[in-house]
Amino acid sequence: MLVKFDAQTIIDATAGRLLSGEITEESGSICSKIDELSRGQWFIALPEARADGHDQLQEAIDAGAIGCIVVDNRRYPFVVNSSQAKTGQSSDTDLRVGIPLIGVPSTVHAYYQLAKLARRRVDPKVIAITGSSGKSTTRDMFCSIISLAHRVHSSESNRTDSRGLAKTLLEMPETTEVLVVELAQRGRGQIAWLAASIAPDIAVITNIGPAHLETLGSIENIAAAKCEVLESLSVESGLAIFGDDNKLLRERLALVFAGGRVLTFTEGEIEIVGVKPASTLFVLSGSDTLFDLNSHGTAYLRDAWCAIACAREFGMADHKIAEGLRRYDPSRGRGNKSIGLNGALIIDESYSANPDSVRATVTAFLDNRAFPQPRKFVVLGAMEELGEASEGFHVKLGDWLSTQSFEALITIGEPAAAIVRGVKGSNFKALASINAIEAYRILVETIDEETSVLFDGSDCSELRLLIQLLTAADGDIQLTAKIERSKFLP
Repeated sequence: MLVKFDAQTIIDATAGRLLSGEITEESGSICSKIDELSRGQWFIALPEARADGHDQLQEAIDAGAIGCIVVDNRRYPFVVNSSQAKTGQSSDTDLRVGIPLIGVPSTVHAYYQLAKLARRRVDPKVIAITGSSGKSTTRDMFCSIISLAHRVHSSESNRTDSRGLAKTLLEMPETTEVLVVELAQRGRGQIAWLAASIAPDIAVITNIGPAHLETLGSIENIAAAKCEVLESLSVESGLAIFGDDNKLLRERLALVFAGGRVLTFTEGEIEIVGVKPASTLFVLSGSDTLFDLNSHGTAYLRDAWCAIACAREFGMADHKIAEGLRRYDPSRGRGNKSIGLNGALIIDESYSANPDSVRATVTAFLDNRAFPQPRKFVVLGAMEELGEASEGFHVKLGDWLSTQSFEALITIGEPAAAIVRGVKGSNFKALASINAIEAYRILVETIDEETSVLFDGSDCSELRLLIQLLTAADGDIQLTAKIERSKFLP
């Protein structure tokens, strides 16, 4: 059951006032999406890119909302208030249900205030995770582990902004014992604001790298922005976990969390004892437990170390943590595997990318113990949010790829074509395709059951479409039609 609010509580928490209807003791949870609204919930009218919630009040009432939260300074001539109902002054356009209508200065601000109230009421242990990459993976690994011992609730990967955080808090069951929140940022101060809203007990910074350069300008600013999560961490009782032993992080740590408890990943923390196509086997320093991770490469191992460090803080034994880690299943775009056209193995790393993460992913892909197929193709989309240095980063990636050994490199669109321009003296073919259909045309003629294909890049429709085309079942009419309509195919 979600946290519920009555009308008076909403008014007190949001500096609101009753515009229509009557204050009752009836309570309900908060919903901001008209297509997710259930009978007995409050509907809060938020301005959205595609629709304004204030235009959906009648839909909310028809769906069984017990009341609506709206902006106070707007006119609502169609709303029946108590005096109109008694005097018969309502018109044919009036709402016919006299539910409470609460006016607030800002529905967005009210949404945040109610979310923070929900966090205080439930009072779970809170883990906040941020970093340039690996946030969602670390979150999912930890949730797989901690769910064996505690009732857990977590944020969604596609909603890591302020509204997404508020939605996460308001959808948190009252019985939640552990809340796991992924924090992203588009500029300085945002993570500090988000962290203050949740008051974390544990803060995890997976790493820093050249992501968000477009908005933050420098790697130093990126380190400072990620370390904002530490500002809301108690020096006496909190724990900071770093998956990256980075000098810039250490310097920032001394400024904002001096004297606090810190765990930092180093190269000696993990020893790989076996690599096989299904997983990586490893042990941790000081432990005789064998961990089995359904992923490959150092980046995923560091994420696993962060998740394990969090679980140990809850008193979980290593053998129990290992059991939970085995349950981890990568979600779309984070190393999940599938069998595609002609029996080729498809590895989907397309959710996000920066120069460091792509290098780590390709290195893991070229390990023949993990991917024994003799023919390997690397398909790359653009790496986003690199600012003015974007083309240079793509060219340098191509230069690095030149030192690697595989069958072919295919890029999709601009600016990914700059990767091909950076390739020099390689032993593989390098092709820049315009879009997913052209890349499909190249691959469909060459891949077979002895082929593995790695897809990496910042989340984009072209990469998703290409993966969809290569993994579609025979006879998929919709996808076949897309190919047949393309000017790039005969």
